[in-house]
Amino acid sequence: MRRIRIIVRNGIRAKAVGWGLVFCVPVTYWNAWQHTGTLYSLIFSTMAALIVLVLINALLHRFAPKLAFTTADMAVIFGIVSVASAISGEWMYLNMQYVHVFAGYMDRDPMYRDVVLPNLPNGLYFSNPDEIRDYIAGGNGPWYFLTKLDLWLPKIFLWTILYGLITIALLCVNSLMRDAWMRRERLSFPVIQLPVAMIERDGRGPMWKNRVFWIAFGIMFAIDMLNGWNYLNPAVPSVPVKEWINLTDLFKEQPYASLGLFPLSLYPFLAALALFMPSDLLFSVVFFFLLRKLIVLFIAAHGIEGGSFTGSRLAPEPPYFTEQTWGAILGLFATAVWISRSYLKEVWRDIKSGAHSEDGGIPHRWAFILFCACLAGILAFMTTGGLSPFLMLPYLLTFVLFSFVIARMRAQLGPPTHEFAFMGPNQLLMNFYGTRNLSDKNSTMLATAFLGINRLSRSHPMPVQLEAMKTADLAGVRQGPLFGWLCVALFVGLFFGSMFFVQSGYARHAEQDWGDPSYIVRYVKENQTGPNVIGMSMVFVGFAVVALLDAIRFRFIAFPLHPVGYALSMNFGVDYYWFGLVVALIVKSIVQRYYGLRGYTQLRNVAFGIMIAEYSAELIWASIAMITHQSTYTIGFNDRGFSQQ
Repeated sequence: MRRIRIIVRNGIRAKAVGWGLVFCVPVTYWNAWQHTGTLYSLIFSTMAALIVLVLINALLHRFAPKLAFTTADMAVIFGIVSVASAISGEWMYLNMQYVHVFAGYMDRDPMYRDVVLPNLPNGLYFSNPDEIRDYIAGGNGPWYFLTKLDLWLPKIFLWTILYGLITIALLCVNSLMRDAWMRRERLSFPVIQLPVAMIERDGRGPMWKNRVFWIAFGIMFAIDMLNGWNYLNPAVPSVPVKEWINLTDLFKEQPYASLGLFPLSLYPFLAALALFMPSDLLFSVVFFFLLRKLIVLFIAAHGIEGGSFTGSRLAPEPPYFTEQTWGAILGLFATAVWISRSYLKEVWRDIKSGAHSEDGGIPHRWAFILFCACLAGILAFMTTGGLSPFLMLPYLLTFVLFSFVIARMRAQLGPPTHEFAFMGPNQLLMNFYGTRNLSDKNSTMLATAFLGINRLSRSHPMPVQLEAMKTADLAGVRQGPLFGWLCVALFVGLFFGSMFFVQSGYARHAEQDWGDPSYIVRYVKENQTGPNVIGMSMVFVGFAVVALLDAIRFRFIAFPLHPVGYALSMNFGVDYYWFGLVVALIVKSIVQRYYGLRGYTQLRNVAFGIMIAEYSAELIWASIAMITHQSTYTIGFNDRGFSQQ
């Protein structure tokens, strides 16, 4: 008999929805103009919006208490803004950046002219270079793009519909799994510890009154402001807190030169976020990252030169890191399904019976029906590119499986980033299906319209959706209305993100960018082969590693290696900040061992102070950059770049 819980839930006020949608506009603008800020689990623009919201609420509490927001209001606003921010980040960027490329730069790459352009999906891309010459050249005023909306709106509309369907399907999966992930499995959701603390008690929680928090904030904020002035005027002293040295630069000879990016760097906001990761998972990420570097060193010593992306491209190559990662993803999915098997049986019974949910969320039956409807819509779109629905249905379900694992991984582990470079259904398709039966039209469709689900997963929307639902759940918000407004936020983020991306192109000029589509099309065209036996074998190796680690962990509880660390670290991404994870692990271990719970509580306040200081400094320096169109200091990996403002 299922246990009955009585839960008091708050409705969603129109005031919260209105403010959430208003905040979506500056957030999506920020992402379009400063897209490198979307690389992180806590996106810069999202956190800046939350800081501004807390400041506004503090003023309202002081001068107009009746107008102040409640914790539930702030949770709803955060959910709407975070979802819109994630979908307007690199997901939107990776697709919209290519709308003009193939027509505008056809003279630079014969593949654009001869293969890609003739096979582009209708309505999504330009085919006439004359229509976009002023877009590519740039140098226009901030409102010039409005005069070109007749060219862009049809394309933006189709992109919004396509990726709206994809991301709503993922939201449906979150809705089906929310009770298991948010309550039954007791996942810790490390990434939202700071946002939850910020909005606690209507934005006046104990964090804001903690002296240790303010000391950490003051020191870190002063350092970031000083470093910002140093960036503008090198005569001003600085305190280096980001990258100190790339270890590979110390060893110019092989095999050490093949290690690729291997920096000693801190990035305080990432190290602070890592303090909330479970210690075994934190150790596992570092262990498997160093193991990956040792593997690269080993194969380089045997004549196979590598680098940061060794074994991570579309074509399988030693030591097959992407294939191993895919195997790990499949293994983690199998484990997650096994753990949730009794819950999934309940969900299936609810789907068949139409039972209502206990937390006010949409019934599982409707979530399942909407999920199927979204898949049908995406399949209909794919068939216009000549892709068989019998091939594309497993392709899409593979992406849903991948997203499922990332969402649960982030809820369980809370990694500062999750890049998964060059990894998606395309890579698995090439291994198991081969390229022999893919036409030029097929490969072009997969390389262009669906690049966003294959290139990177930094701002993946599914874990952000889940965290928005968890934050609202902690505030007692009804999940049903929240589901609807998160759907709206997805479309708002896609639409405004695309609009502001177009604006930035007309203002600062468009770019040819990375050329991923032509690489994929060229690979398929030049390698007409069947299934790749070695690639498939390495997928099974990755699966076996996860199964082995799980078997050991179930038998020996204290075993320190977790399969999630293997899945995250076998692919590029941790490289930027691995040393910060080491620092976080050492500090956390010392505090927990010698100072206990009280010491760890104060360490959390230090971490909160560091992160809010860094995000506040980023808010200031990014705002100056966007207003003055001059490059400024950033707390992140990549400089803003003088040509990008």
